[in-house]
Amino acid sequence: MIPTTLGIALLALIGLWLFGGLLLRIGGAILALAGVAGLALTGDPEALLCVGIGAALWLAGHWHCALRHHEYKSPLARHLFCRWAPARLDPTRGWAVAVVEEAAGREAGERRPAG
Repeated sequence: MIPTTLGIALLALIGLWLFGGLLLRIGGAILALAGVAGLALTGDPEALLCVGIGAALWLAGHWHCALRHHEYKSPLARHLFCRWAPARLDPTRGWAVAVVEEAAGREAGERRPAG
């Protein structure tokens, strides 16, 4: 009984790790769009709760994906997490490679080899 439960729990955790970001992003987008449609068609302010929950799920999916792959799938999610959220919530922190502009190299006196 116990090994079966632990095996099922382990498979569930592996499935969440592999597919959780995708499911959260898709589910959140569908829920947010359904809330927007409900708000537009009925004018019911309770649809705003649906939009908010959908947006939160969408962002959670992007955070999960960034945790796995060390990059964001959406420029909007990257902007929100890097600019508005505290730095400790950014899963890509410390993984980025600094980009050195070619003009900056020339200003520092570096020369390109001929050829």
